[in-house]
Amino acid sequence: MTFGDKVIVVLMLAVSFAGMLIVNIFFYGQAGTSVVIEVNGQPYAKYNFNEITSSKYIEIQTQYGYNKVEIDKNRVRVVEADCPDKLDVLAGWISKSNQMIVCLPNRLVIKIEGKDTGLDGVVY
Repeated sequence: MTFGDKVIVVLMLAVSFAGMLIVNIFFYGQAGTSVVIEVNGQPYAKYNFNEITSSKYIEIQTQYGYNKVEIDKNRVRVVEADCPDKLDVLAGWISKSNQMIVCLPNRLVIKIEGKDTGLDGVVY
């Protein structure tokens, strides 16, 4: 590998990390104010983080499957699921506005909502 190749690799890595940082700051930078749980595209529940004082567990049993969701102060995660890949469990905690956890086999979507800025990544 020549010196020029090394410079290109370092520049590509720097641009990649800068892009990730920009996305995290501008699109996921604000703390969320509430969590919305949807099953099969329909609202299932909504919880405001201000009203949560200790860990709260929600068991969601539908015809599509089972999920156990934990809501803590300003964050949420899926603790258990009966889906085969368990990607929703592996996602861990989310806490920032516009972050999501999705379980496709069980048709579950968990979204963090924050202050409405009127703009999103599509509008920009």
